[in-house]
Amino acid sequence: LWSAHKFISAELSDGGATRIPTLEKRHPHTKQVIAAAETNEDKVEWLKTEFFPPSMVESPVPDAPQYPPPAWEWKPVSDEVMRAAVARMQPYKATYPGSEPNCVLRECADLLIPFAGPIFRAIDALGHYPSGWAELFILALRKPGKTNYADPAALRPIALSKGFARWLNACKNLQCVSEAEIAGILPNNQYG
Repeated sequence: LWSAHKFISAELSDGGATRIPTLEKRHPHTKQVIAAAETNEDKVEWLKTEFFPPSMVESPVPDAPQYPPPAWEWKPVSDEVMRAAVARMQPYKATYPGSEPNCVLRECADLLIPFAGPIFRAIDALGHYPSGWAELFILALRKPGKTNYADPAALRPIALSKGFARWLNACKNLQCVSEAEIAGILPNNQYG
C-alpha cells in the first residue's frame, strides 16, 4: 500500500527520461531560495562546481622535490594480471554507452587476452594512452536518503568508462597495489 501511495502521489513525468529537478541554492540560515538553475546549461554548471572543485592557485609540491628511489620496477601487464583483473570486475556494472560490458570481458577473457595483451603491453612500451579511452560519461545520481534533491549537494557523480580502458586501469591498479604491498610501503590499516 505504501509503495502504491508513493507511486500515485509522485510528480508527473513523461516516464521515459529522468530529469534533474530545478536546482536551488538556499541561504544557510534563513533557508530562503537565493538562486535557482532551471535550464540544463545552468544545472550542468552548478553540478560541475559541486562535483569538481576549482584547481589550486598554487601547487603544494615544492619546486625541486627530492623523492626516494623507486620501491619497485614497473613491469608490462602480463596475461596473468589481465585474468586476475577481469575476474575481479563486477559483471553487470554500468559502462560507457556503446562500450563492452564487464560481463562480456569476463566471459570472453580467454579469447580476448591474446589480442588485448599485446595492445596493453604496447601502451606501456610506447607511453601512449589512446585518447578515446580517456573519455568518461559522467552521470549525476541521487544520494540515498536525502529529503531535498533540488540541492546540488544531494547528488553525486558516477563516471562510466570504456570497457578496454577500464580493464587496463584495473590491471594497473592490481599491479600497483600488489607491488606496494610486497614492498611494504602501505600503512598497516590500508588494504587494496
